Amino acid sequence: MTSTQLNTLINYKAKTNDTTFTQADKLVLVNLFKDEIASLIVERNAGYFLIPATFDLVADQREYAFSDNQLNRMHKLEIKFSSSDSRFPSNYIKDYNGSETESEIVKNFSNSFGGFAHTIRRRGVFILSGTISAVTGGGRLWFHLYPADLANLTGSTDLATDPSTTTFGFPRQFHELLARRVVIEYKGRQSKPIAFSPMENNFERDLQKQLDAISSVDNSGEVIGEMPAGADMFNDGWDV
Repeated sequence: MTSTQLNTLINYKAKTNDTTFTQADKLVLVNLFKDEIASLIVERNAGYFLIPATFDLVADQREYAFSDNQLNRMHKLEIKFSSSDSRFPSNYIKDYNGSETESEIVKNFSNSFGGFAHTIRRRGVFILSGTISAVTGGGRLWFHLYPADLANLTGSTDLATDPSTTTFGFPRQFHELLARRVVIEYKGRQSKPIAFSPMENNFERDLQKQLDAISSVDNSGEVIGEMPAGADMFNDGWDV
């Protein structure tokens, strides 16, 4: 569904037009509820909206802020402390109770693989390592990014198409639900609220069905082995 088709669907469901329910008003609600549904999608399937972003290490700086567009969780942090090194995963410490004095941190942590860690505070990561030098692209943060906001409701590109290599579209199976959620908000805010249709009353149930459907994707990467033939295990039928 394109943004133009989404606009048409909202008007159809709400029995409105672009005069009685302007595109500007619709667009605010579309982007608001897009993010609301996206946060539920990530809770059910952590593979959605996951993206890596590099950042520069600054000499003697340990705290680095999250992106304003980051969804409600990060996946992992990788760091290299020298431009000639490879990035390695940082160990996550949920509750760091040690000293934050620089001399104490470098005494207890290092820049070697397995020797550094990070903790999360406020809206960023705090790196626990040896002395930090300036390294271009030294950090790589894997995090969940909100799908890109719609700029208008007159586009011809499918909403599910990623706008760029660093942004995400909105999954096709949730397009109608997004339109329905906007209509529910529109009807509920009228001076004389408009009665919901049977489909609108079933919004929560239908949303859960789609969330259940995406949560069944197997991301385990499980390897299933097979037992070798009996002869290979010295079992040729003559065992007593």
